[in-house]
Amino acid sequence: MRVTNRMLVDNFLANITNNLRHMERLEQQMATGRRISRPSDDPVGVVSSLRLRSNLMETAKYDENADEANSWLEASDTALGNVTLILQKARELAVRGATESMSQQSRDAVAKEVNQLLEQLVDMANSVHDGRYIFGGYQTTSAPFTAVGSPATAVIYSGDSGILNREIGVGITLSINVTGAQVFSGASNIFDSLIMLRDNLIAGNTAAISTGDINNLDRSIDNVLAYRAEIGAKINRLELHKERLGDMRVNFTKLLSANEDADMAEVIMNLQIQENVYRASLSTGARIIQPTLVDFLR
Repeated sequence: MRVTNRMLVDNFLANITNNLRHMERLEQQMATGRRISRPSDDPVGVVSSLRLRSNLMETAKYDENADEANSWLEASDTALGNVTLILQKARELAVRGATESMSQQSRDAVAKEVNQLLEQLVDMANSVHDGRYIFGGYQTTSAPFTAVGSPATAVIYSGDSGILNREIGVGITLSINVTGAQVFSGASNIFDSLIMLRDNLIAGNTAAISTGDINNLDRSIDNVLAYRAEIGAKINRLELHKERLGDMRVNFTKLLSANEDADMAEVIMNLQIQENVYRASLSTGARIIQPTLVDFLR
């Protein structure tokens, strides 16, 4: 096969172009610090990057859900903490009111205090977090409890038994709420306990206070404390889970960096090699091709 000058020129130009392309890619890696700038740079690496970015987005969403769950649970715990204080105060008043030596006038004054506690309890039962009612189940846009009468003779629950769940991991769902029916109408109806205590104080029925009202309040306190313990356990679980999500995020970020980021020492070394190859190609071409053509190419 006869090798013509034109063939030499074409091969020379092709090699020069190829060298320049490699140099351009390496210079781009130096400028951006990234090994992959376009899919053609590393198709397999691009697929890995897409998967890792998807994992990072998913982890961020789970972390956001965990934050929301934790915030809701802490708001619930705060509200139930206040409910516990109200009930404990009511129990103290019940013990005082059950004393035979107390005058009826004093019992009436205690009854007014109990009625104030009842109103506070309704407010706590209608606690709001981030614009949503905590204890209404799925009914988060309207107050779940309504007092009937003044003074109240009953408190009506208009929420439902819906449980709010948040997905905090792959296949991991956590319930974040307790309903008003569970807390306030569980083992003992808290509102009824305070209403009965108030009415028994007004009636001077110390026996009913001693044998019934105090026991009802004790059951109500135990019920609230049980739900607070459950909420506390979930908060602790979320704390550990968020640490795990943080570790996963760091791991995915490291893997993504290892997959996409350029090794600058290697890039500089390869760029130097390509520059040497480029200069060698020019030198070789100058000896092979006619000087006038080489001058033209330069």
